[in-house]
Amino acid sequence: MLSGMPLPRIPSLLGLPSYDLVDHYPDLAPLRRALRAEDWPAVVAFFDHLPEHNDPTVAAAMVAEMKGVEKFLRVAGGGPARSTLAGTLLGARLVWMAWQARGAARASYTSRRQFASFHEILGEAERMLGEVTAEEPGNIAAWTARLRTARGLEMGQAEANRRYERAVKARSHPLYAQLTHVQQLCPKWGGSFDQMLSFARRCADTSPPGSLNATAVAEAHLEHALEFGVGYMRQPAVLDEIRDAVARSVGHPDFRPVHGWAQAECSFSYALWLARDLPGAAARLAVLGNRITIYPWDNPSQLKFVQWRLRWAGGA
Repeated sequence: MLSGMPLPRIPSLLGLPSYDLVDHYPDLAPLRRALRAEDWPAVVAFFDHLPEHNDPTVAAAMVAEMKGVEKFLRVAGGGPARSTLAGTLLGARLVWMAWQARGAARASYTSRRQFASFHEILGEAERMLGEVTAEEPGNIAAWTARLRTARGLEMGQAEANRRYERAVKARSHPLYAQLTHVQQLCPKWGGSFDQMLSFARRCADTSPPGSLNATAVAEAHLEHALEFGVGYMRQPAVLDEIRDAVARSVGHPDFRPVHGWAQAECSFSYALWLARDLPGAAARLAVLGNRITIYPWDNPSQLKFVQWRLRWAGGA
C-alpha cells in the first residue's frame, strides 16, 4: 500500500460486480418492466414523471442496453415518426447496437464488414434522432446520442461543437453530453489533448459544487494515459487535479446521488487506482458497493482489484 495508511473498512455488498443500470439506479426498474410488458403508456408516464434533477439520458441508456427492445420501439406510440420519445429511445438503442457491431478495437483491427454495419446502423440512428431534435430541440437525450453519431460518422469538430452547444441549451451542465464530447476532443477523433483537458476543466469550473461534472477531468486524464501510459497518471500534478475533482464533485458536502453518480464514482476510482492512490480508489469503490460500470472497469485484470476490495471490505 503506497501511502502506508489502512484502507477504510466500510461495509460492502459482496458478490460479483454488477454492471446493470437498474442495480445502480433502482428507480429505473419500473421503466424496464414497462418495456418488457410492451406497456407504452407506462413508458411515457415514467419519463413524464422523471425528476428534473435526473438527466433522462441515463434512463435512455438503460433502454439502449435492452436486447431486442428495438422491435417494440419501432411500433410504440404509433412509431418513431409520431412519437419523439419512441424516436429518442430507438435512436439510443441503434447507437448502442452500432458501437457493439463495430467492437472496441482500434480502427486498424476492425474489419470492413464491421465498419459497414457500424455506419449503416449509425446512419439510421442519425436520421431518426435528427427528426426528433427538429421537432423537440430541448431533448437532451437525443442531442447526447447525436454527439455519438457525429463522432462515429466522422462529421468533424465543428459539427460536434455545434451539437454540444445545442445540448447545453437543452440542459445546463449536461454530464453525459460532456463526457461524450471529451471523447470527441481526443486526437484520434480530430481534436488535441490540450483541447480535451481545457474543455474538461471548464466543465468542472463552471458547474455547481457537488455536481458530477468534474468527472470530465478524470475522463480526460484517463484518455491521456491511454496514449502515454499509466506513468502519466502518477505525476503529482495529475493526481492532485483528480483529487481536487473528487472534492468538487462526489466528495463535496452538497453532492447528491442523482442519475450518473455511479459512473462518476467509477471514473474517479479508476483514475485514482492508476495513479496508485489505492486508499482513495478503495474509498470511492466502497461507496459503490458492488455497482460497477462497463467503462472504465471493463478489463478482467482490473476487476481483480474491484473483487479484492469487495472481499476485503466485507471481511472475507
